Amino acid sequence: MIVPVLPLCLLLAGCESHLQAPVAPLEDVAQKVPVHRGQSIQSVVDAQPAGTTFLIKAGVHRRQSVRPKDGMTFVGEDGAVLDGENAVEYAFRGDSPKVHDVTIRNLEIKGYNSPLQYGAIRGGGNLPADSPSGWVVEDCYIHHNAALGIRTGHRMVVRNNRLVYNGQMGMGGNGDNILVEGNEIAHNNTRGIYSGWEAGGTKFVFTRNLVVRGNHVHNNRGPGLWADIDNLDSVFENNRVENNQGVGIVFEISFGAVIRNNHVEGNGWGDADGWVGGAGILVQSSQDVEVYGNTVKNNNNGIIGLSEPRGTSLHGEKEVRNLWVHDNTVVQSGNWAAGIAAHDGDKPMIYTNWGNRFDHNTYTVGSGTHFDWQIVHSTWDRWRAQGQDINGTLTR
Repeated sequence: MIVPVLPLCLLLAGCESHLQAPVAPLEDVAQKVPVHRGQSIQSVVDAQPAGTTFLIKAGVHRRQSVRPKDGMTFVGEDGAVLDGENAVEYAFRGDSPKVHDVTIRNLEIKGYNSPLQYGAIRGGGNLPADSPSGWVVEDCYIHHNAALGIRTGHRMVVRNNRLVYNGQMGMGGNGDNILVEGNEIAHNNTRGIYSGWEAGGTKFVFTRNLVVRGNHVHNNRGPGLWADIDNLDSVFENNRVENNQGVGIVFEISFGAVIRNNHVEGNGWGDADGWVGGAGILVQSSQDVEVYGNTVKNNNNGIIGLSEPRGTSLHGEKEVRNLWVHDNTVVQSGNWAAGIAAHDGDKPMIYTNWGNRFDHNTYTVGSGTHFDWQIVHSTWDRWRAQGQDINGTLTR
């Protein structure tokens, strides 16, 4: 059984009231419909009404694929394993037709052969209009699947899972009001798919109000946390993002994000895209992003904005506007600690009229030029003369 780790803030605060809180009763096993090893889970599901809770008994359940009904819950006994044996595409599928409010808890799910961009748990569709709503996946161990561990949909909660050693990514998808919290997302993209397309830890598209909080994202072959294409009003907070081959956290051609209080270390050293591609935090052709309170340490590069000609969406121009980088700690032994790069078509507006600014950041760097502004590789003094980090500090 996977034991969830309480966030540090809960461990440090309110201890006395915690001790006095009533103990929640154990789930009533008698109210669950048991599914034994060797039974067809789908047959048992088909015989029960919507809203039923099932107890998946311990043991290996081979080549099972389930289309639930609305409101169903699937709880694994300790030692319950669903193994697709690389012969079945999905462990659970909730689209076409859409199935809502499904809960999956305490299962090991491995060996499913879903197509690229789709997960062993398919809780979302190809586009938001296709996606079901209200799925919860928690306390599961999801590993060694062909593409993704999980595909997201609307109002999905993905909490306290281990998403590791999947062929393309740990998770990804679309939808409104998604919460991704307390997961380990590690060692994904075992197939070595080109990470500039869609591979690594995560990739979210067409989301609204996405919250990615308190996850440990490490050693993925590609970016760690990635939101790309018209994500609106995202929050990335209190994550530990370490040793991913690509960018640690990247927000790309999207609108409105807060990236705060993350520890981002050792990322980007396997990225062949140059100095911006290997950033700890990269804001790429996106508007209205605030980056603060992060520790960005010993990545290939530090905190970078990159504006390229990416066209227009329904939400505006895909440009770096109103990037506000403040109160971060950046430790950078080589390459760039902070800066903005732009394509010719965006100069000089990105530096003068688009509201991009850095201030109150603390840097520890080696000798040389570690800042980039107006296409100039700048020393600290020149960076400040260009109006950046007037209230920042530098140590060597």
